[in-house]
Amino acid sequence: MTVFVNIEPPHRWARLDAQDKLVGKGEVEALAQVPAGARGERLVAVVPGRAVTIRSVTVPARSRAKALAAIPYALEDSLASDVEDLVFVLLDWKPTRPARVAIIAREQMRAWNSQLQALGSPVDMLVPDHFLVPLHPQTRYTLAATGSAEILVRGGPLEGVVLDPGMLNHWWRELDDVHTAVAVNDRSLAQQLIEQGGDLVSEWSIGNDFTAWLEHGLELPANANLLQGEFKPDHQRNVTAGLKVAGVVLLSAVVLRLGTDLYDHYRLAKMDRELEANIVATFRSAFPEVTRIVNPRVQMEQKIKALLSGTTGDGEFQILLSSIARAVPASRATLEEITFRDNMMIITCTTQDFAALDRLKKRFENEPGLQAELLSSGARDERVSGRFRISREG
Repeated sequence: MTVFVNIEPPHRWARLDAQDKLVGKGEVEALAQVPAGARGERLVAVVPGRAVTIRSVTVPARSRAKALAAIPYALEDSLASDVEDLVFVLLDWKPTRPARVAIIAREQMRAWNSQLQALGSPVDMLVPDHFLVPLHPQTRYTLAATGSAEILVRGGPLEGVVLDPGMLNHWWRELDDVHTAVAVNDRSLAQQLIEQGGDLVSEWSIGNDFTAWLEHGLELPANANLLQGEFKPDHQRNVTAGLKVAGVVLLSAVVLRLGTDLYDHYRLAKMDRELEANIVATFRSAFPEVTRIVNPRVQMEQKIKALLSGTTGDGEFQILLSSIARAVPASRATLEEITFRDNMMIITCTTQDFAALDRLKKRFENEPGLQAELLSSGARDERVSGRFRISREG
């Protein structure tokens, strides 16, 4: 929801819904009586366009800040007041293109700022009334007589001027093309322009104040706001400051998380290198006949897979290891250490108890052609370990 209110008498107001459709309007005697300030409702203050001059100027700047700093001096010779007594609001700027700027007397801005306090609610935007004149889709300009000896002219989203009735003919003659399409809200104005040679002048009944104009749609860019720079509302400054603080906190959190992630990565990489070295050592011990180790993990998996599937190779080592690979898992034992020497294999296994260790010994003895001898046994940390000597019979 958005509420528009005229901060100078008469204090007219209008409310738009979330789709910018007019849902209410009225007039109050004092600004404090304006029905605004509901939670989440945006408040737009409307000021007389006669106090706001819109100019276009080209400045050789590559940033918005530098353009704003250069504009006062680029316009200085064409201004009736000293630049120190004026406020320059940069409405639109792009590099290499003319900048559009609003110029307001500093004292006037201070007076409006004081009046805004009477609203009792924070104001989000301050806009001149001629920025609310609707834009006719088929004409270059819309002219609106207000009933207060003023004619408001709007030629684009950020283009507007206020004319005294006696200046209308002068403005018309200054146009580049007298055949310009124009829409007016007053029949006498239309007739006056037609008498001046206008042949594309049409009458458009839009009313004579912004509460009526808003019924024809809202075409108000966000950058039309006159509350910029030193006159930016305090609540917007607080939001900006809050966003900066939030940004600092977020950045700190990201840096902290990044540092933690880097430390974890370093720690895990170190553990991975140690594990890789242990795998290589175990692989060399278990398979001494393999002289070329490229990927010890994959090679170990391939060797064990071949043994478990029964596709062992020739030689005592492979035969004994194949028998052990069948017996140990079947007994739910864990193979802790293995050594092969003189066609015999010395292994250390752990089981849950001594009974399981006896079952493992019987498993070894049930393997065809296998001879098993329990060399030693003992209990530690609720596990029983046994050291076996495994060899071929005969």
